[in-house]
Amino acid sequence: MSQKLNERISELQEQLRLGKISRRDFLRYASLLGLTIGTAEALAACAPKPPPAPTAPTAAPAKPTAAPAAPTTAPPPPAPPAKEAKEGHMLMFDPIACTGCLKCATACADKWATEYFPDVAKNTMNLEFSRIRPMRFQFVDVVNVCWYCGLIKWAEGSELTPCAQVCPTKAIVPVPKGEGKAGYTGMGYLTVDRGLCLGLEACGRCLEICEDQFASGISFDPIEKKAQICERCGGLPVCVDACPEPLALQFVPVQRNGRSYAQRPSDFAESLYNRMYGARGRV
Repeated sequence: MSQKLNERISELQEQLRLGKISRRDFLRYASLLGLTIGTAEALAACAPKPPPAPTAPTAAPAKPTAAPAAPTTAPPPPAPPAKEAKEGHMLMFDPIACTGCLKCATACADKWATEYFPDVAKNTMNLEFSRIRPMRFQFVDVVNVCWYCGLIKWAEGSELTPCAQVCPTKAIVPVPKGEGKAGYTGMGYLTVDRGLCLGLEACGRCLEICEDQFASGISFDPIEKKAQICERCGGLPVCVDACPEPLALQFVPVQRNGRSYAQRPSDFAESLYNRMYGARGRV
């Protein structure tokens, strides 16, 4: 590891030793610094234990003195304004600016695993909970996420997304503005009703239609095997906030039907490779 990385890891170990951060926070921060989960767990395990607190000597009672005047302190700075959830937006990534660091997926997985399985997520990090999936191909990185494809009513008889159209229990539904959980669902973005979803083993139709005709924006959680779809965090996507490159991942107004962008990750990577390097061939 580089000297700078060593120093940062040592700081995190010291904070863990002093109890300023939890083991779970240590694993998350170490992952954001580029370490694997296994390495992070090993470093957490070897963090020095706090020394026993020394016994303070018994001091003679102090003579009463006049209370000092309270110091005059400046008022705290005002808190930054809360971000406003945005409706009618989409995720857009720049394949040239994207470094494939996985910080977007780490932030997403941590948020949703904690929301649905807090006990399991307490000391672990599992990227299978992430709704956004950066994928590395030869010389190019592809960020795979639900593009919110829409069917065309006059041609296909519906305006729903393909996954919602084929769902036998109607578990994939939009959450209207003003409803849902702030920072998680709402503002018109889709979500999966986990009580209605039959899961991968009993159904999986949403995945079949998505992979067969559109892209691969549907995933399944590793515990209950329920469908996962990008809810755009109810208009406040945590992946965008976690991205270290300002223009690599943006939340922009919807420009056209999402199916215009949807491709299988392998096809998308081949197209990017051809455009970026002026070459043709599978990647």
